[in-house]
Parts: sequence; C-alpha cells; structure tokens
Amino acid sequence: MLAKVQIAVDTGGTFSDFTYFDVAGDLHSFKVPSTPESPEKAVINGLRKIIESGVVADDVEIFIHGTTVGTNTLLQEHGGRTALLITEGFDAVYEVQEQARPYGSEIFNLKYQRPKLLVDRSDVVEIPERIGSQGEVVRGLDLAEARKRIEALKGQDIEAIAICFLFSFINSDHEKAVQAIVEEVLPGIPVTLSSGICPFIREYYRLSTTVINAYLTPKMDRYLSGLDNEMSGLGIKTNKRYVMQSNGGVASISNTARRPVSTLMSGLAGGVMASLKILEQAGISSGISFDMGGTSCDVAVSEGRSAEIRDRFEIDGRHICLPSVQVETLSAGGGTLAWVDDLSQLHVGPESAGAVPGPVAYGRGGDTPTVTDCNVALGYLGNRAEVAEHLTLDVSAAKAAISEKLAIPLDLDEATAALGVLKVIDIKMSEAIRALATSKGLDLRDFTLVSFGGAGPLHSSRIMRELNLKQVLVPAMPGVTSALGLLEADVRHEFIRTRPNALNDLQPSDFSQTLGKLRAEAIAQLSVDGFSEEQMRMEMQLDLRYQGQGYELSVDVEMDTIDVAYIRKQFDAIHAKKFGHAALTQPVELMAYRVIGIGVTERKNSAFNKGPLNSSEASQAIIREAVFDVDGVPTKFELPVWQRTDLSQGSNYDGPLVIEQADTTTLIVPGQYVFIDDFGNLIVRETD
Repeated sequence: MLAKVQIAVDTGGTFSDFTYFDVAGDLHSFKVPSTPESPEKAVINGLRKIIESGVVADDVEIFIHGTTVGTNTLLQEHGGRTALLITEGFDAVYEVQEQARPYGSEIFNLKYQRPKLLVDRSDVVEIPERIGSQGEVVRGLDLAEARKRIEALKGQDIEAIAICFLFSFINSDHEKAVQAIVEEVLPGIPVTLSSGICPFIREYYRLSTTVINAYLTPKMDRYLSGLDNEMSGLGIKTNKRYVMQSNGGVASISNTARRPVSTLMSGLAGGVMASLKILEQAGISSGISFDMGGTSCDVAVSEGRSAEIRDRFEIDGRHICLPSVQVETLSAGGGTLAWVDDLSQLHVGPESAGAVPGPVAYGRGGDTPTVTDCNVALGYLGNRAEVAEHLTLDVSAAKAAISEKLAIPLDLDEATAALGVLKVIDIKMSEAIRALATSKGLDLRDFTLVSFGGAGPLHSSRIMRELNLKQVLVPAMPGVTSALGLLEADVRHEFIRTRPNALNDLQPSDFSQTLGKLRAEAIAQLSVDGFSEEQMRMEMQLDLRYQGQGYELSVDVEMDTIDVAYIRKQFDAIHAKKFGHAALTQPVELMAYRVIGIGVTERKNSAFNKGPLNSSEASQAIIREAVFDVDGVPTKFELPVWQRTDLSQGSNYDGPLVIEQADTTTLIVPGQYVFIDDFGNLIVRETD
C-alpha cells in the first residue's frame, strides 16, 4: 500500500495527460485540454480535478512533469533577449556556426536559410582573456575592462547572459570571475556558464547550447516558478516536484529552472522510458517506441533494455550538446492538415490544426481537413460516452471538408481522398522509423512496435505491414503511456570532465581520481535532493574515440576494476557493432569522464502492473460501416467495435475491427488479428 499520492502530468499540443496513484495504490488517468497560451493552466486544472475527486493535497508525495514549454519557446523564438560574453577575437563564432549547411536534402536546397540567431550581433560582448588548450592562462583576464564592457549592457533590456570562453571546459576560472562581475553589475539577470551547462570539447556546439539555455531561462523560470506557487496555493506541500529531462531522468523544479535546455526532449523521453519498461515486462528485447499524438509523432528504436543516449541533437536547425534519448520527431499527428496545392498535388502537413481550432470534426472552428477527420470519415473513429465531456464528433462536417478541400480538387471520391491522406502520413512515419533503424544497422523484421499516444494505435497496424514488423503491442493505457513513463522515472544527474589523453598513457589512478571526484559531486547533489546513499546508484563511463575521429563512443566502467586493455577491447566491440568495423591497430583517445548519479525513487507499485482483462465471455460488439483500402480499391466492411474492457483474456479477434477505450482507439485492418497477453497488452499480428 502506498502511504502517499504520486502524480505525473505530460503536456501535449492538444491534451495534457494525467496519471496518479492514490493512497490505496490504485492507478487513475484522465486528460484535460491543453492551454498553449498559458501552459500552467492545464496543469493546475488537472491537479484541481484530482483534489476535487477526493485526494487530500497534503497526501501528494511526488509530482513529475513532462513539459514542452522549453521546446515551444525555442521553436516559436519567444525566449528572452540574451547577451553573449565571449573570448575577445571570437565574436563571430556564433554567427559562423559550422560554416556549412545541414546534411541531407538541405544540401540541394538553393533557398536554404539558417535559423535566426538567438543573440543579435550587437549583443555579443568580447572579454579580454584567453585560456589555452591545456587549461593554461594564455592571456590574463582584464577585470577592469571586462567590467567596463559589461556595464555597457545596462539599460539594454537584457534578460539573460550567456558566457562561453575558449577551453573553459578545462579551466573555468575566467568564466566564474566574469559571472561574479555580471551578478554585481546586472543583479537579477540569470547567467549561464558554458563550463557549467556543457563542459564538452567542440567550441560551436558548447556555445550554441549555452546560448539556448540562457535564451530559454527567463520564460522557463517564470513558468516553473508560477507553477510551483500555484501548486502550493492548492495545498500541495511536498518538495519532491520534478521535471522530466531529455536524458530519461528527472530533476527538481529549481534545478530545471536554471537548466531549461535539459528539458527540450522532456515529454519525448517519458514515452521512450515507458516503452522500454513495457517491453521488459513482456519479455521482448527489440522494440520501436511509436508515440503519435495530436500534433506530432515521436519514434525511437531500441535493441536491448536501455535507451540509446546521444550527446548532440538538433531542434529546428539549432544545435544542442547534452545527453538525450535518441528520438526522432516529425510533424505527423491527428491534427496534421491535409491540403491540395495549385498543381493539384496532395500534401499532408507539416502544419497542424493544434488544440484550437483542431480537426473539423471537433466543431471548434476548423475548416481544413486533418488526419483525424479522415479517420472519422472512414468509420474508424466514432462518438463515445467517455469523451462526450470534451467533444462530440461531427461526422458530416468532416466528410464535407474532405469532399470540398481534397476530393473535388483531386477529382476523386471522398473515401479515396481520405485513404490517400492516411497513406501519405503512414508512409512518412514508416520512413522515419526505417531511417532510424538503418542508421543503426538493424533488421526490423524481429522488432515489436510499441504503439501509444492518442492517435498511435489508429495507425500502427498499417505501419507494421509497411515495415514488415513482427507485431504491434498496444499497452493497457496507450493514451497516457508517456505520463506513466514519468511515474517510473528516477532523479538523474550527469557529471562530466573533458580531459583528452591517449588511453595507453593513463594509469588506473588517473581514472579513479577523476571518477572519484565526479562521484563525490553526484553524491552531494543527490543528497541535496533528499536521497540517502542507500538510495543512490552510480553509473560510470568513458568517452573514447580512435585518434583523429570527430565523434566519441561511451564505454561503461567500474571504478574499482579499471583495466586499460579491457576498456580498449570493449570500445572496439562497440565500434564494430555500431559501424560495422573496428580499427584494432589505431591508437585510442580518452576524451571525457562521466558519472551519472541516480536517485532511486521509492515505489511500491509499478505504473505498468496492469492485470489480465476479463477471462469470461465478452459482450457483443456493435457494428458500424467502415472503408478500407483493399489492393488499391476503397472497400466497405462491417466493422465490429469492441470495448477494451470487454475483451476476453486468451481469445483471438480477427480484423478488421476497432477496440475503443477512454484514452484512444485501436484499429486492426483486414488480414490481421489481435489477442491480449498476460499484462493486458493488445498484440496485433498478420493472420498468415
């Protein structure tokens, strides 16, 4: 039995998903409409609903939040005016960036434009100082001149300061000294140090990450502070208030307010961690996390029991150099708009109807057909009592919009146009999964697609067929699976030292000394978070590369049993698995040391302990008409519509059919069947 209440909320573009354990240990979930103009309102509305249901506010022990505020602020360029303090003579580094356009199709785009700079050139301040590549002082910091130049920022409406000096990841003394001046001259303005946020080699990536963090801090700090105060106003007293991080762990609200760049994959990470837990429980080793919501689709491919962590990623062409679960996001959701251009070409996305006005069928003012409208018009989605509180689907309006905006311009019938939209969006999502798997050298035929999100289970059976996957797994509560993943997350902090060296030149004492210091930092931080040493777990890694390479791979190590020859052997094996070859005679360089401190949250229940469904005879399905693509021909079927709670344990159900539940709808197309496993998951496979 749980003594306290544990709550998780995952905010999305259309709905915010809530899950919580009550004092009896029972799991509950529900959705509230998102409020993009004031994201905290949806969170508070959901918390108020929990309290009004009978939960005592003082019984709330843990609150975990997956947020898109940082991501949306970056995408919409609504951050604070930021000044950049940089080593004198290097004021153009941020503007020059990589001196190249991105890889892929943009190489051939004659009209390509880089994203807008977040710091105007006039707000870049050069500081007279210079640290060398070994951490030595090449030019001493001129404190008087630095103060003079910083004072020039007074009255400029600067909201945040980013400080990034050369080689500060080895020697941060100059950055810290200038930070002290800024805090004295410009009190109250948040400061981000590159040596604190991103202590990595590679100048531009460290600079970009530092700037993005500073740019996001004003808005994220206001959001989290406001949310924190509103929660206290509801009577919630716990200080265990966490925000999901990009690396799959959580951090306190106060810590996150200083490091908002670490939340750019916040909501996505929750879904990936949930998918891994579901696969582990079902005894499946290779899986694809497929989370499709109202505005976007997130996919991740994993081979084994852990998520792949990457050190660099991009959002809208902007570079972030921080640990993050490897997730690919594309503009493909239920609200994705379908339209026909002047050349009579069908397009699906990237624009979305969002929460407002939403799909035409929602009756909130939308007039352009969406993916959801096509699912409604084809008979896959219908009105249900569970969601009547939020909306009633207007089938006639959806069909009329498809006819007017798609079918007539394309000279097609309504059903063919709707099927075409779904075909386009399914192929887009399938190609994203295929590209991700191919980059890892994986054969998808033995993989299971873990399908969740409000729209995922509607599309996953066709995607399984498109990719020739083994099966689809739809978890027990697919509409709130990402939020369930938050309930399973632990507090996670990463501590890094970049110290390039030839691997063979190092002694065991070099490893133990550096890792020992990082471990002490991790223990100190987790202690501040309220964890005892018995509740802490440490993971240690070394970042290695072949001499001259431009990227590193991480090798797990144990501080007390470090052996250079074994480390080298492990690195060669990891490189061969990832890239298909290993340079066994090439010298290896150690670039960085890592210690990941994990505070294990106490739980007496798992969010995924869903018991079997009914073992008795199921109720009778209702029948409605639906249209499917059979060999390129729109074909009408009588479609059985089952309630998920009525399905019998151990029974098979042949497609086509629909399975409805409060948080999503699962579609099984002709030629497939579904059964329920021991954990209440739906397993979809091809009939033959």
